[in-house]
Amino acid sequence: MNIIDAVSYLCDLAKGQAEQYDVIATTSHSEGLSVFQGQVQNTEISDSVGLGVRVIKDGHPGYAYTERLTKDAIGQTLKDALCHTQWTEAIDITLPSSANLPEVYPNYNPTLESLNLQTMKDFCIELEKQTFAKSKEIENIPYLGADTTSSSSVIANNTGLMYKGKSNYASVGAGAVATRDGVKKLGNFVRSGRDWNEFSVDEIASKTAEYATELFGAKKIEGGKIPVVFSERISSRIIGMYTSPFIAESMQKGQSRLAGKEGKKIAGEKFSMVNDPQGDMFAHKIRYDSEGCLAKHFDVVKDGVFNSALYNLETAAKAGCETTGNGARDFGSKMATAFSNLLVPPGTLTTAELLKLFPKCLLVVRLEGGSGCNAISGELSIGAHGFWCENGVIQHPVDGVTLSGNFFDIIQNVVEVGNEYKDAFSSYQVPALAVSELSVSV
Repeated sequence: MNIIDAVSYLCDLAKGQAEQYDVIATTSHSEGLSVFQGQVQNTEISDSVGLGVRVIKDGHPGYAYTERLTKDAIGQTLKDALCHTQWTEAIDITLPSSANLPEVYPNYNPTLESLNLQTMKDFCIELEKQTFAKSKEIENIPYLGADTTSSSSVIANNTGLMYKGKSNYASVGAGAVATRDGVKKLGNFVRSGRDWNEFSVDEIASKTAEYATELFGAKKIEGGKIPVVFSERISSRIIGMYTSPFIAESMQKGQSRLAGKEGKKIAGEKFSMVNDPQGDMFAHKIRYDSEGCLAKHFDVVKDGVFNSALYNLETAAKAGCETTGNGARDFGSKMATAFSNLLVPPGTLTTAELLKLFPKCLLVVRLEGGSGCNAISGELSIGAHGFWCENGVIQHPVDGVTLSGNFFDIIQNVVEVGNEYKDAFSSYQVPALAVSELSVSV
């Protein structure tokens, strides 16, 4: 049966067996290929489907899921979820009723469904040719491919709520190895979107070649505490590694340094952070969360002040407040919490203008690893590459340095925020961040 029929069947089974229940089901289809030396290296076509249920019986939740949409499998899934309620902590929540939402799919472009492997193959072979042509220093392109994914989802619960969703997108990327004077460098670039006509061979080839060759001629710098500008190319990764402290569940488990700090200043006044589910900056619009609660626009951090954590129904009940509509769950997991599009609002300066804020600074454009980064403590120790700048002018590339510090100190030391963003398709939109000082070791 299809996912709508499967969800309806499970809801009918659950009536009378649990006081409350909600069901989430998804189906996904993807096609892709990779190209090497003018030939298709491999192709991949995959389909997946799954259905998960959360039941609440005598106040206790239970979860289970299945990837087989047969009546027997769905019936067993409900039995498993009901059985698990005897082991869980009681919660006091009321699942939402349906809102009057139009049945539209802002994250779906039907014309993208006509994209096929032949079209992607032709694009990728031309992309490989043009990437080689961009620089004589490029000797190999080991990573080059394209793919497209289309998915459907259903969320339903005991109140009669049933929301349906559809989304699709395509991605193309390349990774090139360049050589100069016996030194090899790897650079890669990926573009994603829903309109195949907006994909440019020249753009992807140019960026891939630029990133593969930009760090040749790197020189050492003197270590110490120096100003750092995190480029928009990597600023979202820095923020993304440390989102869990802003989630209520982390605070309630003693895993966040922000517990009890709502209403207090935690960052520089130039730094704000917004949960922006349907913002103009984002290609992916979010109308409701995984619990069927309406997604909300709100300031998490405003002018350096921590305004609100992110809540789902369960964590909001523990805190005695309302959910912020940030419940996050797929069919195979329990309820969690996540941003519904994270935006750091822009400042007034370009990235190039941020460099002029300091007599000397390090512009960081790449990060390596992340094992030395801990969201609970905020500690950060990560390899970095970039450019040494003096009086706003790039002097030479820098590689092999390590950035060390604490995330909460970093956002306290943000003195300006840029106004340029890297990727319009990303769910994290973060411009360049100018930090007054950070420990840099060589």
